[in-house]
Amino acid sequence: MHNIAESKKNHLWRKVIWHTDPDEHPLGPYHSAEVYCCEEANGFAVWYVRKLSKDGGLGVPGTDNADYLLNFYSKNSRDDAIERAVLISNSDPSVEKVLQNLDKLAAAAQKV
Repeated sequence: MHNIAESKKNHLWRKVIWHTDPDEHPLGPYHSAEVYCCEEANGFAVWYVRKLSKDGGLGVPGTDNADYLLNFYSKNSRDDAIERAVLISNSDPSVEKVLQNLDKLAAAAQKV
């Protein structure tokens, strides 16, 4: 049984878009990109968490690693928030294209 971190218990939906293969890099560095939808105190948020290597060639060059708030929805828009997270996470069959699309969205998002 896997223990869920306390900070992730409020996640309604989550998808890891890409991550470092632990078999190839057992000691690190560990890089990943994920999108998730979570419940906040006054609504629902869609987040893009970017932790990619600067020289890895994934995503749009020059995009900083950070947590990006892509969208925020009211308390009554739970399904809309989940739908948005699912659609942007599955916007293309190619992982590279999905990461590029997310980086483009991140350019206009609030960076945390």
